[in-house]
Amino acid sequence: MTPIPPARRPAPEASVCQMVGGLLRLAFAVAAVLGVVGAGLELGLRAAGAGPRAAAELTQTVPDGWTGFRLRPGVTGQEDYVTNDLGMHAPRTYTLAPPPESLRVAVLGSSVVYGLATPFADTIPGVVERELQRAGHRAEVLNFGTHRYTIVHLSAQLQAYVHQFRPDVVVVVVDLQVGLVRWPDVHPGAAADEEIEKLGWWEALLKRGSERSALVAVFDDPRRTRRWVRRATGLPLRPRRLPAPGPSREASAPPPVPAVPQGSPAAGPPSPGAPEERRAYEERRERELAAPMAAMAAFCAERSIALYFVTPWGPYFDLTEDELAAMSVRHFLEEAARVHGGEREALGAEVELITRAARRVAARGSARVIDMLEASRRSSLRTSPDFTEDGVHLSPTGKATLGRLIAERIGRDVERRLVGGD
Repeated sequence: MTPIPPARRPAPEASVCQMVGGLLRLAFAVAAVLGVVGAGLELGLRAAGAGPRAAAELTQTVPDGWTGFRLRPGVTGQEDYVTNDLGMHAPRTYTLAPPPESLRVAVLGSSVVYGLATPFADTIPGVVERELQRAGHRAEVLNFGTHRYTIVHLSAQLQAYVHQFRPDVVVVVVDLQVGLVRWPDVHPGAAADEEIEKLGWWEALLKRGSERSALVAVFDDPRRTRRWVRRATGLPLRPRRLPAPGPSREASAPPPVPAVPQGSPAAGPPSPGAPEERRAYEERRERELAAPMAAMAAFCAERSIALYFVTPWGPYFDLTEDELAAMSVRHFLEEAARVHGGEREALGAEVELITRAARRVAARGSARVIDMLEASRRSSLRTSPDFTEDGVHLSPTGKATLGRLIAERIGRDVERRLVGGD
């Protein structure tokens, strides 16, 4: 008999290759099944009305270590929101060094200076530049207007950023928004993105994927899915209730009775504070407002920059009850209305207070005032085309008017200095 040869054992390397190959085939099969299932779910969700989540729009501002926040640089698209690479509402960039033999003007303020829904050339800085150039000056005017800025933000903005552009003139438009002192939460020296939440790789992947896939959007935000399922199926899906709090002093106490808002029919008109209270309030407000204005004046004087404060201009003294109700000034007047006994009285008093603070700082000789108080006394929404109904912003006509006044004042002072005057 012929002997049977012994069976050959496969080489160890071949066994490893076969095992890896088997695992790969299994992985591909699982991936294919998951892909088919995922595609089916995606199609089913879209057919049922679900869809990818729209990408979130960029915020208009970014955190800033010196001013609290500032305009986001490099915003393109609609002109109302465009910013240059320096974070200024402008169609082009600027060099830090001014052009040779030029008059560089920086205009600071809130959204009034920024120019909401206004072409660049028709903003207050745009008008100032055009009028100065018409008068023969080689002028360049920079728009540093920023939404929601108060005088404290502007003081920080001037001392951190504006001075780097070496302006010859700084104009600060002090409207009601700017005149309400609010101290920003600043962290000098902090990174610009320190307060921006950063997502991990998985969260970022879900956010990106949810912009293109309804299925990924389900995993990214289950709340949207719950709402969609509730609408599509009628199932009573609701967020889970938190357990009721245990017995405590706060839980057993009766709910507080809501206070009746001041000025409502039930409360009647608010009564003015005592003369001593009004005087103390105005003295405190004027000190708080004059302090950052004086800091700006001292800073500009140290650098030989001509500083101008433009006082509030608006229909603040001759207005009807309906006009006052339509104005967006209530949140500027909360404390003043309590002290003065009503919003109408507070509005005029606040304009006068802001004007006094600007005059007080200018009287020390380190700043000038473009005083609009008497123009405000003569103005009303019924007779002037210069104002919008909100009582804060100017109409295109008003921006042109104020821009011309600013340019004329700067031009006169420049010519006076050239001939050796004050």
